[in-house]
Amino acid sequence: MSLKKFRYIIETVFVKLGLCFFNSFSINKASNLAGAIAMFIGKKISVNKLATNNLAKAMPLLSNSERKIIINSMWNNLGKIVGEYVHISKYSLNEIKKIIVFSQQSKNNINYLKETNRGGIIFSGHLGNWEVGPKALMTMGLKVNTLYRPLNNPYVEKITADLRKIPMIKKSLKGGRKIIEAIKRGEFVIILADQKISEGEPVKFFHDEAITTTSIARMAVKYNIPIIPARSIRLDNDSKIKFSIEVEEPLKYQISKNIDEDVLNITLQINQKLEEWIRQFPDQWFWVHNRWKK
Repeated sequence: MSLKKFRYIIETVFVKLGLCFFNSFSINKASNLAGAIAMFIGKKISVNKLATNNLAKAMPLLSNSERKIIINSMWNNLGKIVGEYVHISKYSLNEIKKIIVFSQQSKNNINYLKETNRGGIIFSGHLGNWEVGPKALMTMGLKVNTLYRPLNNPYVEKITADLRKIPMIKKSLKGGRKIIEAIKRGEFVIILADQKISEGEPVKFFHDEAITTTSIARMAVKYNIPIIPARSIRLDNDSKIKFSIEVEEPLKYQISKNIDEDVLNITLQINQKLEEWIRQFPDQWFWVHNRWKK
């Protein structure tokens, strides 16, 4: 047995134990417990410094005490996501309805998308609890698929994929074709657009340029696809889990003869929307990600 396979098996054992542990509690207790654990551990590990530095560069007007409060709350949110994962994954749509709320404007925007029957790309970020988003949209009658990168550990990947029970598309060349096929059927593909990728273009995001995927914009320009901003924001308190699911109107963009310029302009629009959301709820974003790494 190779060292890598042995490590994967050990990781899988811990994941299974963790899922069983949090599954033994109600979603509220699992969420609060995992949040408390993450706050205790998070401040003691190296990526806490990365998160603090990212926040300081992105939002330099914050005081040191404000940054500490935000980062502490970020760890709490990340922990809650872990504790909630097994519950949200197995929840039926009726159970999901009990922990989400849509504004009337979001409902109107969703109904418009259903009436036009064009399908589209729904972009979001690692805000609130992004795991609740797909099922939340399904409760409104949208046919959604989630684009995702498979985990390196194949055993853990199988466990998490089986748990989710939602249509998923793997990031790959084949996955790109599946995205277009789904949209042509009038379906929607959810893409989290706030992570650094190996292939992309430097586009302004907060204080600096960040390597950003242009695939959303390129597909939109090539096939005239609607691009819809949507996010999940945590509203819960210590006794009740609740998320606001917000779906906005499709982005307005124009297609000219300069396709490359159009793609960069649309990608900048996406980054600006993500930045707007993060500024509103900085404690609910994934600051531990090295987003501005060159």
